[in-house]
Amino acid sequence: MEKTQSITVENEYGKMVELEFIDKIVIGNDKYVIVSMPGSGDANAYREVSRGNDQIEYASIGSGAEFKRVLEAYNAKNS
Repeated sequence: MEKTQSITVENEYGKMVELEFIDKIVIGNDKYVIVSMPGSGDANAYREVSRGNDQIEYASIGSGAEFKRVLEAYNAKNS
């Protein structure tokens, strides 16, 4: 049985939620993770943000131009 990787993020209500890791995308110097709620068919993208001391935070990128670039890179990687 394959073990699912996950990350924990704080949602817009301040609640910590666990998300399943789907893929990692690198565009230039920016790194992104594609994640989904367990059992969901919907996915979201988060940009990795280094906070020093080897700590990484994940920032939601919303649905604008940055999201479009990540989606295009994801589709190219997985087609």
